[in-house]
Amino acid sequence: MSILSAADAWLTRERVRNYSLMLVAGYVLALVGLVLSLRHGLDPFGKPLGADFIIFYSASVLALKGKAALAFTPSALLQVQHTLAAPTRGMFLWCYPPTFQMLIAPLALAPYRIALLLWTAITGGLYLAMTRLISCERIGLLVALAFPAVFLNLAQGQNGFLTTALMGGGLLLLDRRPWLAGALLGLLVYKPHFGLLLPVLLLATGRWRSIAGATISACLFIAAATALFGVETWWGFFAILPVVSHNLTTGALPLDKVPSLFAALRLLGVPQTPALGASLAFAVPFVVLTVIAWRRKGPLALKAGLAVLATLLLSPYLFDYDLVLLAIPIGALAAYGQGTSLPLGGRATLVLVFAAPLVLESVAYALHLQLTPVILALCFWAVWRAFEQTRATPLGDAQAILPQPV
Repeated sequence: MSILSAADAWLTRERVRNYSLMLVAGYVLALVGLVLSLRHGLDPFGKPLGADFIIFYSASVLALKGKAALAFTPSALLQVQHTLAAPTRGMFLWCYPPTFQMLIAPLALAPYRIALLLWTAITGGLYLAMTRLISCERIGLLVALAFPAVFLNLAQGQNGFLTTALMGGGLLLLDRRPWLAGALLGLLVYKPHFGLLLPVLLLATGRWRSIAGATISACLFIAAATALFGVETWWGFFAILPVVSHNLTTGALPLDKVPSLFAALRLLGVPQTPALGASLAFAVPFVVLTVIAWRRKGPLALKAGLAVLATLLLSPYLFDYDLVLLAIPIGALAAYGQGTSLPLGGRATLVLVFAAPLVLESVAYALHLQLTPVILALCFWAVWRAFEQTRATPLGDAQAILPQPV
């Protein structure tokens, strides 16, 4: 028996359930310990509860005071943050478009900790609802909760759940609810760098109703935010982008938490321009293969998995909490493998990708070696092989609706 065969055989349903339960229990204990360790609103690492969530809440405070544009002024944002917790280590910047600021504006109506709890519950609920489009079984929900990227997103109070719910829901509903699917994808204008590939896929497959739904949704979202906060918030957003780009390229941002090839090359000392060029060139084959897959018949869930992976490989700017998106290709591949045998190494790849968000960030921090892009490429290859396998069997067209539940 080969190493890959042995690794595939190791991944049984019972092991999946048991290890998932252990991980979820570990997350709960870690979060409880984090809350109990707070001193003056800060944890032992000098960060506020929810870490990045303090940025969202501070921007919400300014928006409710009619000063939304001030969120792009670091001193004004920091002043609000200091009213919520003791001075933190490092500077927290607001770099989201006004659309997202409008979405989170109601947060400051509640006290900080209640707002964090509500934000987590609502976006987490949307994330779990999206996973049910892939698997309706309880073990599928358990695995979705046990995914290490979920813990990273929870600990930071970030928006990985929301991004995954919108992108996953939009992609998986394209066949059944094209207008709704498009509307969900249009809302991703709050994170525009993740929407670069999606219009290409919709145009390449002639999904005109979804394109119309996405256009209407995005335009209404932008118009509402502009009417509510004014054009000056957009000027503030565009003005802060060069600062964010500078922080990324110079290493001012923690590159061990940026799982892109660009960050991996920068950690190795590659200059900015060659690193960016290499990362984009590396992503091109994955984008091309994704377009090819979308133009062919096959399971929509596997196509969605390819689209998510190509999007992550294409963007030089992403963070560890964005890897919650990997729940889509992991779920699609696992669900497909429930009804038929995955290609050799498919189950082993699932284990690697599942563990990657937590393990490889520690490796990047300790060794300055970011291996996540390699894992993303391996996952893409596994999903692609499974997709090609469906085309080689009589079940290919039948499975094009949705994979069987895990």
